[in-house]
Amino acid sequence: MGDLEQRLQQQEDLEAIRRLKHHNYCHCVDRAVAGESAAIQETVGRFTDDIVADFTGFPLFEGREAVTGFYAEGVPSILSYSQHQVCNEVIEVNGDRATGRWYVNCLANFRDTSPFGMAGPGLIVGRYEEEYVRADDGWKWSRIVALLDVFAQGDTLWAGATQLFTNPDR
Repeated sequence: MGDLEQRLQQQEDLEAIRRLKHHNYCHCVDRAVAGESAAIQETVGRFTDDIVADFTGFPLFEGREAVTGFYAEGVPSILSYSQHQVCNEVIEVNGDRATGRWYVNCLANFRDTSPFGMAGPGLIVGRYEEEYVRADDGWKWSRIVALLDVFAQGDTLWAGATQLFTNPDR
């Protein structure tokens, strides 16, 4: 493969992994939390059979069945609304394997049954560290680690914030 073909393949791989994260994860998980249970199939269909999911505050989930259960049943039992926003991705592709790091800000509405001792509007903030493998039908997750730094309830979210601009004419 020539240099141009390699560079093109690299860009196509990066874009495919971005789409995997933005569409098959963020968009589909948010739709599933909103009650569109079939949407989660778009996400779990992109898992390898031996996937591992490790989320701060939760047990380790190993294997497609366990991880699918977490996304299809566990997450919607905790949240009644979510809006994932991921940014600052760093994706490294090495042949048929890749890694990705993403910052996440997720607006959420916690159910009364949430194990975090809060209910109502809030925010989840942290980072995803992920591993991917190329399969015949595209890139798939083999590992998802969510290093969640903040679980904050809406009424305390901005308690310490101050107004930076006090000019009433602005």
